[in-house]
Amino acid sequence: MSSSVTDNERTERLLVKSFVLASVVTVLMLLLVARLFWLQVLQNKYYQGAAEENSTRVTFLRAPRGSIYDRHGTLLATNKQSISMIVIPNQLEHLEETSRRLSRILKLEYPEVLDRLMKAKTSQSVTPVVVERDLDMEIVSRFYESKIFLPGIDILPDISRTYPYADVTAHVLGYCGEITSSQLKRTESRKMGDVIGQAGIENLYDDQLRGVDGEQRIRVNASGQAFSKDTAHPVVTKKAKAGMPVVLSLDLDLQRAAYNALGEKSGAVTAMDPQSGEVLCMVSRPSYDPNIFTRRLTKEDRKVLMDPRHPLHNRALAGFPPGSIWKPITLLAALENKVVNLDTKLVVSGGISLGGYTFHDWTGKGGVYDLVKCLAWSRDTAFYQMAMGLTPEMIKEWGENFGAGRKTGVELPNEKSGLVPDAEWKMNRLRETWYKGNTLHMSIGQTYLQVTPLQAARMYSGIGMRGRVPASHLVIKIGERQIPAPKPEVYRPTEAYMKCVTDGLYAVVHGGTGGRARLESVAVSGKTGSAEAGVKGSKTHAWFACYAPSDKPEIAVAAFVEHGGHGGSGAAPLCKAVLEQYFGLKNNAVVATKPKGGH
Repeated sequence: MSSSVTDNERTERLLVKSFVLASVVTVLMLLLVARLFWLQVLQNKYYQGAAEENSTRVTFLRAPRGSIYDRHGTLLATNKQSISMIVIPNQLEHLEETSRRLSRILKLEYPEVLDRLMKAKTSQSVTPVVVERDLDMEIVSRFYESKIFLPGIDILPDISRTYPYADVTAHVLGYCGEITSSQLKRTESRKMGDVIGQAGIENLYDDQLRGVDGEQRIRVNASGQAFSKDTAHPVVTKKAKAGMPVVLSLDLDLQRAAYNALGEKSGAVTAMDPQSGEVLCMVSRPSYDPNIFTRRLTKEDRKVLMDPRHPLHNRALAGFPPGSIWKPITLLAALENKVVNLDTKLVVSGGISLGGYTFHDWTGKGGVYDLVKCLAWSRDTAFYQMAMGLTPEMIKEWGENFGAGRKTGVELPNEKSGLVPDAEWKMNRLRETWYKGNTLHMSIGQTYLQVTPLQAARMYSGIGMRGRVPASHLVIKIGERQIPAPKPEVYRPTEAYMKCVTDGLYAVVHGGTGGRARLESVAVSGKTGSAEAGVKGSKTHAWFACYAPSDKPEIAVAAFVEHGGHGGSGAAPLCKAVLEQYFGLKNNAVVATKPKGGH
């Protein structure tokens, strides 16, 4: 028997359903209101910022790098306007297709372009990343023809480094280049695509030179284009701060004179002020053009840089056997250790014998020479005789006093310290006993001795200053801050002995092997050198080191020529060219008669 539902029961059920539905609707409305309150009130700043970021492109404002000047204010390194291609990581799409198009535009291999874009995409950079710089107008034109198919890629004005005197100053200034992956890991303040100093002064003073990049913003749509002409103009939100200028002690005129004098020879010429230690010129050849590093290196660029003569190698800071420019050190050591005295005269000949081995002189001419004449004519047999009474430690002491075997202090990376050996060094390094024959070779600047051309200029500065040895330095001003000269080292050789050495160096130029460095109106003192090159059948390395004027030096110069033969003919003329430029004697210099020797 079925029962019927009364009207009251139906009404009651409808009321319950209505209440439940109203409750659900009320809860949903409350949740919606709460969510709106959360989004529009509590999270207003966050989402407003996000919206602005989505419609704003942030780009860098490259800080002008500080200029580098010579001592007279001549620009050696400055900046120029250029054009760079950038990637906007969050807008980059279709990497493979974009890379193919870009490889055709940039004329680069597809894998290389793809690698750059992938690195940019994964860099999580909030600002654009430079993928190619210093673009020429042909590339710019090709880019704009295909821009519609290259989302996330754009072209912006930029600043790049330029070196007006290129290879003349390359080994001092160095160059700038894009930061490497390993450098990026070590430096939190840098970003992918940054340009930093990679060598020379540019590298050592990068923090002072680079400045601080700024930022600018431009409102864009979803395609990365400006909303309108009114919004196409960027708004600077952070001004770029230029780097500090750096003033060097270099004299560009001397630098060019040394560079031209070296010509196509491999070697180095250095000059410094004996009073202050300021480096006046530092040239190494072969050289290179640092401007090529402002862009991607081409195959031709790499071929030039890979020249077997090593153009990137700074020979001014590399060690070589000094040959006879070392002999003033041996003479001073012999005098100070009473092996010879001021009145000593020595018999010179074609060679002397020791232990069944003949130690040859550079000439067979015999005679009896005083110490000044022994130095003036660089007679090996005279110095062999001095070495018979000396130990390597005695010679080393005076070599180190004048700066040999130690870095000069110049503000450049990769300077070698050279080498002044002794018995302990030979045992530790070669596991061999020091023989007397080693001392004989050391006395004439051979054996294991190594001196850099800049050390040679410093040594002869110290000799010319009679024991006051300056510390070499290049940087004399950073921004508004004047950099004081480092304190010199002062040694006190016996005055009469020092005079004997300096008289001998004067005689080298004014009657001995160094006649090709003689000037008409300025007295020059110096020493020729010819060092065994270590390659059988090759010419000796040519050296000449000097200072002028002889009584009160204003400049010391050292020239080194790889396989240049005799120092008198291969290196002395190079020093003369620098001295002529310094003293303004280019049109008045006397061409000295070629000496019979040139050791």
